[in-house]
Amino acid sequence: MRRSSRSGFTLIEIMIVVGIIAILVVVLVAVLFGAMKKGEIAKAEDFVTNVIPTAITKWQNDTMKDSNTYPASPGLSDGPGYWQGNASLYEELVTKPVAAGKDPYVKPEQYNEGTEGGKKVFLDPWMRYYIYRNYSQKRSASGKTPSFTGKRYNENTYDIISLGPDGELYEFKGDTDDIYNGRD
Repeated sequence: MRRSSRSGFTLIEIMIVVGIIAILVVVLVAVLFGAMKKGEIAKAEDFVTNVIPTAITKWQNDTMKDSNTYPASPGLSDGPGYWQGNASLYEELVTKPVAAGKDPYVKPEQYNEGTEGGKKVFLDPWMRYYIYRNYSQKRSASGKTPSFTGKRYNENTYDIISLGPDGELYEFKGDTDDIYNGRD
C-alpha cells in the first residue's frame, strides 16, 4: 500500500477556515457594539430616572424646600442655550454642597463631567450635556418667567433629557430616541 505524500492544507481549505473565522469576528463585533449601545442607554436612563430625582429629593430635604420645588433653570428660549439649565443644576447638586463642606448630591462616579460656557455640566454617555428645564418655577433669578416652547415631558415639574445615541432633539428632527425622566 502506498501512502499519499500530501501533507498540510490546500488553499481552499485555508480560505474556508479564514472565512468562518471572519464571519465569527463580524458577529462578535456586532454583538459587542449592540451591548455597548444598550449599556450607554441604560446608564443615561438611570441618570435621568434615578440619580437626578434622588439627588433633587435630597436637595429638597436639606434646603427645606417642598416637594414641588426644584432647582431653578434660567429663563431662556429653546435652542443652543439648553446647557445653562444643566449648569444651574450642576451648581445646586454638586458645586454648592462641596463648597459648603458637604457631600455632593450626585457622586462623581454617577456622571461624566464637562464644561459649557465656562461652567461645569453633567454629560451623558455620548459626552453631550443633558438638558434640564424646570417648569414649576414662577420666576428665574433674573426675575423673568422662563419660556420654553418645545415639547414638555413633565409639564408641572422638570425635564432632564439626554439626546440619546443620535444626538438630535425631538423637536428638531422628530426623533424618538431621547432619554428623559418620567417615562413609563
